[in-house]
Amino acid sequence: MMQSALGALQDLGFGIDESSTQTGVIVGSKRAGAQLRVQVSVRALPEASGTIVRAIFQRVVNRPGAMLSTGQTLTDPALYQQFFERVAQSAFLTAHSI
Repeated sequence: MMQSALGALQDLGFGIDESSTQTGVIVGSKRAGAQLRVQVSVRALPEASGTIVRAIFQRVVNRPGAMLSTGQTLTDPALYQQFFERVAQSAFLTAHSI
């Protein structure tokens, strides 16, 4: 699922800033008018044969005079739907060796 999530982010134009298969975390970013950041968490279910994939997309907000920027969570369902459709498609193709 990590590979599926990485591929989905790259298909959506995100560069991968950090990823760790040990922790199941992916961080990516892209500039699309505003700077966007995404954080993805991939976790295996302990007593089932499944995986949980969570994602949060944020717009980076720079505060004048502040050294740190903040993230404003994006709530557009289409953005999340595009991501998860690509993850599902990639996982299906991988599972069926296509």
